[in-house]
Amino acid sequence: QAECGGRLMRRDTVHLTLAFLGDIALSRLGALEAVAQAVCGDRFVLDFDRVGSWHGNRILWTGCSGVPAPLQALADALAVGLRVAGFELEARAFAPHVTLLRNAARPPRDPARERLQWPVASFVLVASERDAKGAHYRVLGRWPLGGGRSGSGGRGWKTGP
Repeated sequence: QAECGGRLMRRDTVHLTLAFLGDIALSRLGALEAVAQAVCGDRFVLDFDRVGSWHGNRILWTGCSGVPAPLQALADALAVGLRVAGFELEARAFAPHVTLLRNAARPPRDPARERLQWPVASFVLVASERDAKGAHYRVLGRWPLGGGRSGSGGRGWKTGP
């Protein structure tokens, strides 16, 4: 933030989006829960080893040079399940990243940074809600990776701290 300017993301909004759904009718929450309960995946560690920005939108992010196979499998399983259940997803390819700053004044001079490892043991279904203070995520269900299932429906899947 000192180098690039901008607004640091609040800890409670740090996440990696697995599937973005947009606005979903409450009547479809059961279908979302069924998709989540059908997904099985392994635990993994994300190795964030690069920082970048997207030209024009003033977002600074951290990402992985390589996508761990269990993360790609999780994202793919969710995408297939969602499409089979009749949900529409973004057409762009899955590009795992975590937003660090919004409204950055400039990109970082050196994208190589100290590595950050993030152990992932579950995924969550969240509703994104806005108020005067900004966006907030309300967890509607959590499903463990590496065995067992629990949770309830929601609007979008994310991994989070």
